[in-house]
Amino acid sequence: MKLNLIKPVLAQITNPVLNNSKDINADPENYVNTVIQAIINIFFIVAVVYFIWHLVMSAYRMIASNGDPKKYEEAQKGLINSFVGIFICFSIFGILKFVGAVFGITGLESLTIAWPSLN
Repeated sequence: MKLNLIKPVLAQITNPVLNNSKDINADPENYVNTVIQAIINIFFIVAVVYFIWHLVMSAYRMIASNGDPKKYEEAQKGLINSFVGIFICFSIFGILKFVGAVFGITGLESLTIAWPSLN
């Protein structure tokens, strides 16, 4: 009679940031695509937060300029720069999707912007 006192522990470490992490281990291409998607989502969340911060601060500087044309012009330049920056971020997203479609790169072709929600 054989006694099995020690049983192997089957554990799998998963990353909660990446979706469907159990399926990712079987397919390296799917894993790379998911990592790229996660990085781009983080990039866009940071870019939008940065844009909102500069938008609010530029608006505050416009209000706080008290009619000083030099301060008002600096605040206006900051406001324009924040809009140009967010436009560049979304243009990069469009260019990446276009490159993915032209060259058939599935990781870039299937990019989406996943906005955070409170669900």
